[in-house]
Amino acid sequence: MATKRIRVAQIGVTNHGVTILQAIRDSETLELVSVFDIKPEESRKTSKALDVRQADSYESILREKDVEAVALVTPNHLHADEIAAAFSAGKHVFVEKPITRTAAEARQSIAQARSAGKVLMVGHNTRRRPLFRLAKKILDEGRIGVIAGVDMNMSRPVGIRAGLPGWKTDSSAANLIPMTQLGIHFVDTIAYLLGPVAHVGCVANNAAMPGGAWDSASSILQLESGVPVSLSGSYVTPDEYFLRIYGTKGILHCHVSGLKLDLLEGDVLRTAMTKEFPNEGFSSYREEMNEFGDCVINSKQPETGGEEGLRALAVIEAMVQSVTTRRVIDMKEILQS
Repeated sequence: MATKRIRVAQIGVTNHGVTILQAIRDSETLELVSVFDIKPEESRKTSKALDVRQADSYESILREKDVEAVALVTPNHLHADEIAAAFSAGKHVFVEKPITRTAAEARQSIAQARSAGKVLMVGHNTRRRPLFRLAKKILDEGRIGVIAGVDMNMSRPVGIRAGLPGWKTDSSAANLIPMTQLGIHFVDTIAYLLGPVAHVGCVANNAAMPGGAWDSASSILQLESGVPVSLSGSYVTPDEYFLRIYGTKGILHCHVSGLKLDLLEGDVLRTAMTKEFPNEGFSSYREEMNEFGDCVINSKQPETGGEEGLRALAVIEAMVQSVTTRRVIDMKEILQS
């Protein structure tokens, strides 16, 4: 018996959009039927290559009666309006992170999803990577003891590469770009691994990006459990990617393609496990798109739904407030405003 597939249209088909297109195509629960991009030639090429319709606007996609859901791979500042329009048209929504530009917009999107009775899923794929699923198991088993601290960095030189989209240098569209585009992955992942953030402090600087945008930042987070977390990121330096968790019995090192578990034997720290996932990068995207279709089919809540998207974005918003006011921000100020 054929498995039901949800008919989905994708908006934004270049850059990261290519990854999501492939994940939809590989999904067992979704069927790609239509595409749109603000670059007509890109829409045309994708439409022809994948044998799907080319829409001439987002509005025309929303009028397509066979489209049950949309996948939004679009600039941050467009998300809120696009989400609202989709729900008004009776479509389910997958939106790439961050959920919206501001926490206030995110709360509106969550309310709109609830009112429309539709699925809202946010593309926080990092927690779904096999290396972090394994890290979660190690932590839940208590293998490194009581957690004392966390150190994280995610950086890429995107901000000094040719072809940087103008909206990424516009603080009204994407403020604190290294955290909005990169650090937010680890913000969601550490919440998944160890729990929510309670307090946020942050400093930032413009090192090399055009237009004076903050392109480098360091933040100190305190989790609700009390655990201190350092998170740094840059949009103008060579690639870096690590998440390190320190416990009373050992240290868990997570890097771009695997992890290493060091445990104390008496007073000596020895490596107890190494696990590499050299070819797993795409699997998290396939998993999230498959889950999106499953949630629509079976009326389920996504692992990273609106609330998870809001919490991750709210931490970034707290970082911005901390940079501008030079104080530590209580997350209640963002989440309960």
